[in-house]
Amino acid sequence: MKAIVIERQKMVRRRMNRFLIAAGFEPVIVEEPAEIESHIVDAQLLICDAFDGDLLVSKTREHPGLRGLLITAEPINRCLRHVVENPRISHVLGRLNFDSAPRPWELLMILKRMFRPGKGDAELRNYLGFGYTTIEFRPGTNDERDEVVARVQSFVDSLALPKRVGEGFAELAHELLMNAMYDAPVDAAGSPKYAMDRKQQLNLPDEEKPVVVCGTDGDKLLLRVTDPFGRLERKHVFAGLARGLAGGEMDRSHGGAGLGMMVCHNSTAGMFYEVVRNKRTTATGFFDLDANLREFRKGGRSLHYFESEE
Repeated sequence: MKAIVIERQKMVRRRMNRFLIAAGFEPVIVEEPAEIESHIVDAQLLICDAFDGDLLVSKTREHPGLRGLLITAEPINRCLRHVVENPRISHVLGRLNFDSAPRPWELLMILKRMFRPGKGDAELRNYLGFGYTTIEFRPGTNDERDEVVARVQSFVDSLALPKRVGEGFAELAHELLMNAMYDAPVDAAGSPKYAMDRKQQLNLPDEEKPVVVCGTDGDKLLLRVTDPFGRLERKHVFAGLARGLAGGEMDRSHGGAGLGMMVCHNSTAGMFYEVVRNKRTTATGFFDLDANLREFRKGGRSLHYFESEE
């Protein structure tokens, strides 16, 4: 498989070349957009910075077999317009600045999952390095939800991180659990069971309870919530965040998780959403533990969406 990368920084071009070879691609690394024309016909993937997003959208429309991957070192709202209406671009890779490549583990996971179903899957070992530790919960009531949120914050605080990180992950846990416990469950007819009243007291049966995992490998922090319904849609992820960043209302309609996308965006370096249609939705957020908070706030954030009918 051939992958084309448009990248103007020399050292980043070298790193991207190595990553693509490691993922099993034939890399074509160019510096300027005009150089892709002689390679694009038989390429399966085009990777570029959000600066070249209009070109990426144009080429994926011209070539039905081409998929796109955006890289950004800027606020994600500047590239969401390229993604919202184009299902062949469902991945945005954040990077610290224009002189740095995307995170190797993240890039390799995306490259393998895009074209090789079943590889680079959503198991924890794909996110966290060897020797990681986790805590896990299955809340079914409001009190259990609140206990999980408190336990997540306590776990993060134990890592001696800035207080804001623990608070952010507690907010993330609460948001994802509200989605998983209130918005996701449906009855046999597919109608939402609890979404109309998000203040009601819940006592979920075992088959409706979400699974919560919080873990670290000492380098990354991860929070994952999985519901057993699989109703989240692509538009709720990308269009929902676009509206939130534009100052509009968060989309709390439909699909397995009425996501407060701004909470997820603000609390993490990146979010992965994996949907097995009508079976499960897994939302995974991560944070780089050694990140400078000022750089974190200014740098690019990642956003990924996968869907299958497994």
